Amino acid sequence: MILGTIGNLCNCFVFLCIPALKKHPNAWFIIASAIDSLFYINVGLYPAVATVFTGTNSMSRSLFLCKTNYWITYSSGCFSFMCNCFAALGQYLITLPRARWHRLITRVRALIMILLTAFFWLSIFLPLAVSFTLVPTLNTCSATPLITNYGSCCQIIGYYLLPMILIVICFCRTRVNLTRIRRRFRTLDAAVTRMMLIQMSILLINGIPSASFLIYLLVTLYVPKTPLQLIYEVLVVYIVILATFVTNGASFWIYITASTAFRKNIKEYFSKYKIFQRQSMRISIETTTANRTNL
Repeated sequence: MILGTIGNLCNCFVFLCIPALKKHPNAWFIIASAIDSLFYINVGLYPAVATVFTGTNSMSRSLFLCKTNYWITYSSGCFSFMCNCFAALGQYLITLPRARWHRLITRVRALIMILLTAFFWLSIFLPLAVSFTLVPTLNTCSATPLITNYGSCCQIIGYYLLPMILIVICFCRTRVNLTRIRRRFRTLDAAVTRMMLIQMSILLINGIPSASFLIYLLVTLYVPKTPLQLIYEVLVVYIVILATFVTNGASFWIYITASTAFRKNIKEYFSKYKIFQRQSMRISIETTTANRTNL
């Protein structure tokens, strides 16, 4: 939770403040994805964290908190993955040979796409939030089986199926285009493309097994199962949920690990400030002194 929050805040910062990254066509999609990942991680994990520190389940006390938590968590998760898809689509357009495709997604169009997508997913999960009621015996809130199944189907489509289909298409096409134009591609654009390809790979590695398992759960919902089988299924569900949270918080750490150009731009931005210049100078002097001593 902490690393994911820090990573998403760093993503917002670098793509808002660093000139070279701020001008990138996919900057708004990455920022929107980071903001919604922040909501997904912190709002989604808040009940569990609050229960650990307070010993009480806040979701069982407030119906409003319960409704809001589910609504924001589900909506922000799907919205974040869709912004990743838009970023993948934008990166594919950048690698196309014709320049007119590079200008297809402008900053204004990107903002319109983000706002429409946010409204769409908030509307999709609104019935789930409206229909929730408190269940005192279970210390939680729940909805009717019909609404619960509706929410599960939307989750599978929004979290996994739709993003996976779009990402597979964009991943394959971008990879092909990148090999063709590698020589005439700018260093930063090539670095961002590689970063996006690595992130898409991780999304696919997590998304395909998770989607398959959740579809299996939905299909076998009313099939009799042994207690041991139910325990295994609950364990796998927790693993899927954890993997989804990790995926939402890992993008910045993927970028900074995978790309030298990304790290270089961040370093150059901070090197302008005196405090970092002094620190860099001190380290340089200490290194030079140590080398002379060894000689």
